[in-house]
Amino acid sequence: MNTTSHNCAAALLEAIPLAMRDIRQHMRRHRLAGMSVPQFRILRFLDCNGPATLSAAAEHVGTTLPSASRMAQSLVEARLIRRHAGQPDRRTVRLEITAKGRQILTAARKATLNQLQERLDKLSSDDVTRLHSAMELVLQVFAGNTGSAVTKETVQS
Repeated sequence: MNTTSHNCAAALLEAIPLAMRDIRQHMRRHRLAGMSVPQFRILRFLDCNGPATLSAAAEHVGTTLPSASRMAQSLVEARLIRRHAGQPDRRTVRLEITAKGRQILTAARKATLNQLQERLDKLSSDDVTRLHSAMELVLQVFAGNTGSAVTKETVQS
């Protein structure tokens, strides 16, 4: 067992959940009034994955198909997503984010990015540079293992 790799893995297990909790908290603050966290997660899922089935959205949120259908209907009524019958099987429901839905997410992302920058501004320039390099390595390790389409452009946008 490589002690250095083990210690790094332990540090990731401690740091990543703390960072994600903070990021999620800031993102969720900027959802529309009345929008539930699972609805916000569906919106984000569709933004990241493009049009997806209702089943995929339900699985992502960790809910039943009927619950996901009700959440999706509310998002359709708010004009944040569109619902389409699948092709060729019309029983399959496909969901797609709208421009309005994307604007909500963009505003939340921008506000969260600003909040993170405020925290990072408290660090020295050298520490920020080292942290940035570490984040690029984290992306390389995890994006490579999951087949994710994460790129530098995604991170910088």
